[in-house]
Amino acid sequence: MSKSNIAGRLKDFRQPAINHNDQIMANKTILFGMPKVSGLYKLIDKNLRHCGFNVINLVEYADEFSYPSLTDYLYVKFRKLFYRDNYAKKQLMWQTLQPQIAAAIEACGGVDHALFISGDIYSREFLQFVRGKSRNGLVNYQFDGLHRFPAIYSLMDEFNRFYVFDPNDLEYRGKHLFPATNFYFDYDLNHNDIEVGGGCYFLGVHNPSRVDVINRFGRYALKKGLQTDISVIWKGSKASGRHTYLGENIQLINKHIDFEENLKKAKQSAILLDFTVGDHCGLSFRCFEALGYRKKLITTNAEIKKYDFYHPDNILVWDGKNEDLIDEFLKVPYCEMPFEIRKKYGFTNWLNYILQVEPYQQLELP
Repeated sequence: MSKSNIAGRLKDFRQPAINHNDQIMANKTILFGMPKVSGLYKLIDKNLRHCGFNVINLVEYADEFSYPSLTDYLYVKFRKLFYRDNYAKKQLMWQTLQPQIAAAIEACGGVDHALFISGDIYSREFLQFVRGKSRNGLVNYQFDGLHRFPAIYSLMDEFNRFYVFDPNDLEYRGKHLFPATNFYFDYDLNHNDIEVGGGCYFLGVHNPSRVDVINRFGRYALKKGLQTDISVIWKGSKASGRHTYLGENIQLINKHIDFEENLKKAKQSAILLDFTVGDHCGLSFRCFEALGYRKKLITTNAEIKKYDFYHPDNILVWDGKNEDLIDEFLKVPYCEMPFEIRKKYGFTNWLNYILQVEPYQQLELP
């Protein structure tokens, strides 16, 4: 299908942006922390403020950390080198930064909520400090499989509520964990100023489990003359990368793209590609971006069929082999999804659900 045909079809189903911001958190303060992850924290901060929150952003404090002394630096390096101890740095960092954060909390008149995403990067002592300052406790959302970041296991009990996105993690060792999905950002849904092309978009870190399917799709796109923007983050030599990813339409890049730029490219594309990593079955952000921004999605994650926003006209679960499935999928127009379904998976509803602030729609995992 040509670029002009796909782009023209998109114009047929565009509707005015939904106002998702029913629950305004005016004059409320939230303390928020997560790993830097390609600038994802900046967009979460922006959406929190869009929801009306005053935000104490721990990522900004972490950027200012420096070792108090040479002795502290050498001690941390010694622990890491001889004992493989990564906790010593976390403990020192947050102990050092805690007075500044305490002052910020006091200046805001206290903290109403404390939200952590992948809270394993914080020390136990610091989490206990924050929990003592938050009027509504401490919550964590683990946006990757638990086994991929095992440091979180020993910290689970520090949170009042702990959410996971992978159904397989819900029954971890008898812990009472709660289901949640990823989301799409809803602070800027009215992006009609962004020109939508007709291509397919994928960005992902190299993982052996999805090399074959990326290569197969690359060959398919070349054969069909389909416009693509496929990029793989490859840390090795370019020569070895070219022996792994064979298509000339597969770009190898050596650094992460800022999440805001990544999102802009997704909005500019007609079709999003989701070649899932083989060691978890939770749905990626890309699946929800396709829903929120009204994009067609080609994914290798069959679990998506179990979710209430699945529609075969909008989402193709590809086996990585049958190209006829892609041909048929691209011929079918996008089917507009119900208002409540789109609203359910936006950041605002996700936040209200995670914080247990009415009104919200429950987020379940299959």
